[in-house]
Amino acid sequence: MNMFSLEGKIAVGNVIMNRIDDSRFPDTVADVIYDRSCGIQFSTAYNGSLNKKPNADSYIAAKLVLEGYSVAEDCLYFLNPSISRSSWVIRNRPYTMTIGDHAFFS
Repeated sequence: MNMFSLEGKIAVGNVIMNRIDDSRFPDTVADVIYDRSCGIQFSTAYNGSLNKKPNADSYIAAKLVLEGYSVAEDCLYFLNPSISRSSWVIRNRPYTMTIGDHAFFS
């Protein structure tokens, strides 16, 4: 099941790139998505879906993000509040926006 629209995929890519640029997080895409220092942000890295062939929208989103396109300029976190068991982000980080079922925080 594809849970993110193209805009949502771009936003997640922006979160990854924003973390790379932030000194509190690792410095590479792989290190960011596999980082467990504060729990698991990118569940696809651990549930096996990251190993599936990306669809066309995923390729487009990745290309746009790598070219600098952003819909989530300052966001460092995201979650689906209807299924997330962690509310640390909600309590401790400024809410920025919602795309689909996912809320983004700076």
